[in-house]
Amino acid sequence: MFDIIVVGGGHAGIEACHIASKFNLKVALITLSSVDIGSAPCNPSIGGIGKGQVVREIDCLGGLMGKIADMSGIQYRILNDSKGYAVQSTRVQIDKELYAKNATKLLESIEGISIIRDKVLSISKDEHFCVSTREDIYKSKKLIITVGTFLNGKLHCGNESFEGGRIDAEKSDGLVDIFSNIKIRNVRFKTGTPPRIKKSTINFDKLIEQKSDPETVNFHILHDQNRIIEQKSCYLTHTNENTINIISENKEKSPMYNGQISGTGARYCPSIEDKVFRYPDKDNHHIFVEPEGLSTDLYYPSGISSSLPKDVQLEFVNTINGLENAEIVKYGYAVEYDVIDTTNLNSGLEYIDIPGLHFAGQVNGTSGYEEAAGQGLIAGIHASMEVLGKVAPNLSRNDSYIGVMIQDLITNRRDEPYRLFTSRSENRLSIREDNTHLRMIHYREKMNINDSFDEYLKKLKEESEFLSNFIQNTSLDLREVLDYCDKTHKILEKLEKRIFVSDILKVPSVDPVDFLKYILKKSNIKCSFPTIRTCAISSKYLGYIDKNSNYTRKISRVDKMKLDHNKLLASNNISFECKQRIKKVRPETFNDLKNINGIRQATLAFVASGSY
Repeated sequence: MFDIIVVGGGHAGIEACHIASKFNLKVALITLSSVDIGSAPCNPSIGGIGKGQVVREIDCLGGLMGKIADMSGIQYRILNDSKGYAVQSTRVQIDKELYAKNATKLLESIEGISIIRDKVLSISKDEHFCVSTREDIYKSKKLIITVGTFLNGKLHCGNESFEGGRIDAEKSDGLVDIFSNIKIRNVRFKTGTPPRIKKSTINFDKLIEQKSDPETVNFHILHDQNRIIEQKSCYLTHTNENTINIISENKEKSPMYNGQISGTGARYCPSIEDKVFRYPDKDNHHIFVEPEGLSTDLYYPSGISSSLPKDVQLEFVNTINGLENAEIVKYGYAVEYDVIDTTNLNSGLEYIDIPGLHFAGQVNGTSGYEEAAGQGLIAGIHASMEVLGKVAPNLSRNDSYIGVMIQDLITNRRDEPYRLFTSRSENRLSIREDNTHLRMIHYREKMNINDSFDEYLKKLKEESEFLSNFIQNTSLDLREVLDYCDKTHKILEKLEKRIFVSDILKVPSVDPVDFLKYILKKSNIKCSFPTIRTCAISSKYLGYIDKNSNYTRKISRVDKMKLDHNKLLASNNISFECKQRIKKVRPETFNDLKNINGIRQATLAFVASGSY
C-alpha cells in the first residue's frame, strides 16, 4: 500500500514523486521500461522565455529540475538579454543522456520512492486506487497521472503511421479504457520533432557559433557560478528559397496537410511545414543546430520539426547552409495524442469528480518539459498534503508563473497545446527570475517542509531586507559616483552634491547590479550575489512595481473571494449562458471566474458586489 502512486516517469512524474517524498510519504513511480526517466525526446534544453522562470520557481519550492539541468548543462544562455530584466530568461542546453541518468540516480537514492518499471493496464477505485500492471497490482491513497504524449499516441512520418508515445516506445492505453467517466477532449493535440543529424557531416565553418555564456546564473540556487560539466557551443543557420520550394512542392505528402493527422499543433512551436504555409512570403527561418550531448554524435536542428517523408526531409535539409552533406541518423516525426479536459480540474490539478486523482504534464494539453514539471510539483504538493490532512497552498498568478499556468489551464479549454510566455503574466515586472526565492518563500512556509534549504532562503530574505534599506537610505558624494560611470555625467551633474543609491540605480545608462556591487565593496558590506542582483533590479523598477502592486492589491481583495456555485447558479441576475460556463468550469474564486472565456462584465460586476 502506497500513499501516492505516480504513473509516468517524465518531468512531471519526477517532480511529483520527489516533492511527495519530502513529506515523508511512501511513493511509487510506475513507468514504462522502454522510456528513460526524465527523457528529453524533443529539444534537449531546459528553460526559455517564461520557462526559465518556472524552473527557478520549481527549484525554490524544493523541486529537482534546476538541479538536474545544472548537473547536465552543456551550454548556458540568457534569452532576451538585450531587453529588460522582466523578460529575460535562462536557457540551458543539456546532455540528454546524462540528464536522464542524473534524474534516475537522484530518485533511486531516495528511500521513500519505489521505481516500478512496468505498463499500467487498468485503474479502478473503491476505498483506494487500485493500479494493475502486467506484473502486479498496487494500491494507493492518491494517484497522479503524468503520461505525457503516450495517451493513445500515434506517430507519423510521411505515409507511415504507427502507435506509440515517441519513437521506439509503446503508447499508454486511453483514459476511456481506464476511467469510463474521465472526460477526454474531442480534439487531439499534436507535437513533433526534427530529424537528428550526424555531427561529422555538418560543415560548422558555415554556421554562426554561439558559445556558452559564463555570466548566466546556474538554475539551482545552491550551486555556485562554476559549470559542473564541459561546455559546448550551439550554432545558427537558416532556411532559404530552395528549402521552401522543396517543402511547398511536397505539401500533399505531409501528414499535416493530406488529412492523415487530425491533431492540433502548438502555434508557438510549429513544424517547418506549418511555417512555410503560414508565412508564404518568408524563406529565411532560423535553425539552431544544437548538440544532444557530450558523448553522442547527434545534433538537433531546432526549427525544422517535420513529419514529411524521409526522402523529402533529407532533400530539404541538404539545401541548408552548412548542412549540404548532412546525414540524417533519426528522421523527424509528428505524434498526436489524447488530452483531458482541464476545466474538470481544480487548482491542485485534482479531477473534481474523482477525489484523489490528479493529472499533470502534457496530458493536460501543455507543451514543454518545464510546464510539465511545474504541474507535477503542484499535483505532488496537493496530493501529499491531502494525505496528511493539511491544506496545500495555491500559487497565485500575481506572484508566480506556475500560478499563471494553473489558472489558465483550469478556467478555459485550450484549442492548441499551451505554452508559457512572460507575456501571459500581468505582473511580469514583479515576477522575474532574479527574485524567485523571495516570491516562493511564503509558499514553502505553508508547505512546512523545514529542511536546510528553508534556512538558506530565510537568510536571503533577511539579507534582502537589509540591502533594500541600505539602498533607500544611503546617500553618496556625487564625485565618487562620477568616478564610477562617466556615461551618466550629463545626467548626474545636474543633481545635488549628494545622491541616494536608489536614484542612481534608476539611471538608464547605469548597470544596476554592477554599480551596487561597486558601492558595497567600497562600503565593506558583504552580501550574496542573489541578494545583490535582486535588490538592484527591484530598485531600478521600483516605481513601476509600486504602481502595479497597488493595483494588484486592490483587485486581489476581490480576486480571492470564494464562490458558492449553488448560489451563482440559482441567481436571477446571471445569464443562462454565463451559468452554463460557471457550471462547466466550477470556479473556486472570483479570479477564476473572470478568467473564464465568455463571462459577461455584468456578471462580474454583480458577483464582485457580493450581493449574489
